[in-house]
Amino acid sequence: MKEGLLILMGFSEGIVVGSGVVALLTLLDIIPRLCQITRSYSYIGLYQIILIVSTFLGSMFSLMNYSLKLGIYFLVFSGFSYGIFVGMLASALAEAVDVIPIIGRRLNIDKYMKYIIISLILGKSFGSILNWTIFKMD
Repeated sequence: MKEGLLILMGFSEGIVVGSGVVALLTLLDIIPRLCQITRSYSYIGLYQIILIVSTFLGSMFSLMNYSLKLGIYFLVFSGFSYGIFVGMLASALAEAVDVIPIIGRRLNIDKYMKYIIISLILGKSFGSILNWTIFKMD
């Protein structure tokens, strides 16, 4: 009985968190915005499938405490992927509240905004890789 209640609570919490993430992604229009920036509207279905499958697999690997052991190159690739996703999510959130255009106009750095955003994404990616490889605490 106790295990069934824990399973029900865990499943319910997962649905609530998943719904919140989907609501955030939908509110910020991340996938359509990504297609607009990269001019790849024909791949919008593929973006959605990749997002769903990778989220599911990441959750399952996290829950099962399973490691793929694919080596350092896969770690670097996945670190860049996670960093890009988090950077795009942060950029989309900032853009939704119009922070970036306002700061760009006030500081008179409109022509450099593309480079600033790219440096934020790369910084997040490198920081994540350093955190996962060098500064990992067991």
